[in-house]
Amino acid sequence: MFRRMGTAGQVLLAILVVGGGLGYAVAQDSSEATVDVVKVEPMGATAEPVPLSPAAQSKAANSAVASASASCDAQSEALGNAKRDKDIIRATCLDDKLSQCAANLQNIKRRQTALTEAIADGDSGAANHEFTVIGVLAQKFKMLEQAANQCVGQDLFDAGDTQVKEKVDLFAPDEDPTVLTEVPDWPIPFIPPPVSGVS
Repeated sequence: MFRRMGTAGQVLLAILVVGGGLGYAVAQDSSEATVDVVKVEPMGATAEPVPLSPAAQSKAANSAVASASASCDAQSEALGNAKRDKDIIRATCLDDKLSQCAANLQNIKRRQTALTEAIADGDSGAANHEFTVIGVLAQKFKMLEQAANQCVGQDLFDAGDTQVKEKVDLFAPDEDPTVLTEVPDWPIPFIPPPVSGVS
């Protein structure tokens, strides 16, 4: 076939083959994949979170501040114990956590005051904002309490409530392992007992 085309035809065919291959390669590299996005509407009405009443917000804020204050007091007591024990590593770690706790305690108290003022003024937007910030700070206090427990090493020992469960092996031997079996004389074959009475 190539002999019939001649030199010019062969060159033209080679150019077409190479050009087509390059064009295909460039088209593959430059093509961008498109994905069709289908928006799915949820069935039924979406449930919006119901905001708390001002009285419930004030009560939750008081509880959060009391919990934060108790956490700082516990960390202060642990720091005092570490200093009495002259445990420098534990004292340094607890001192850092107590400093953060004290700063955040002042912050959450300021936010509680701002929440009380916003509730008194009837400004629900400001009250909701302050209540949200108090919630975030309460989470921070929980994290600080965990970090302080790691300083003390209490998290290693705090395993929660202990439960004792007994499990009896039905196939445990009934023999008393403290009783020695008498070994018979030589002509009678004898298999010695196990070292322990438990298999």
